[in-house]
Amino acid sequence: MTRFFPRDVIHWGEETLHPLRAFGIRSIEPAGITGLVLRVWRAIVLGSGSWLFFVSGLTLGVLFLCGMLTWHLGNYPVKRWPVRALAFFLIECAVEMGMSSVLIVFGRERYGSQMAVWGDWWPMAAQTLWQRGLTIAIFALVLAMVVQMVRKAVDRRSTVDG
Repeated sequence: MTRFFPRDVIHWGEETLHPLRAFGIRSIEPAGITGLVLRVWRAIVLGSGSWLFFVSGLTLGVLFLCGMLTWHLGNYPVKRWPVRALAFFLIECAVEMGMSSVLIVFGRERYGSQMAVWGDWWPMAAQTLWQRGLTIAIFALVLAMVVQMVRKAVDRRSTVDG
């Protein structure tokens, strides 16, 4: 049971971590990759001109964000998730806006249907902050509730069987 849902960090010392799990434990790498990929993906989706690609692209972007957040948070007990989700959010937004700056320099960033200029950076940053913050907060809460329900069901089943 502790292998899937650790109750405390002390359980980590009992096993050698797989490289993918070790990568997911750190906040900077998963959040940084998420920010980089989401901003580049956003530029591709907004530049496509197809509504179907736009809608499916936004859906894939949200699924990628939630998947990376799950990968990161799944390495920690639920009581440590608020701090970890906040760190993930801050790092992801910082990297995403840094990548937005790079895309503006190269003339590839879009602000709606037009190419973005430096004057559009602050409104895009505000939009990114509230959208990512809301998505991460809601998803982390739902994920925490699901993990707690599964943990209770498994604990209940193990006491009945044992």
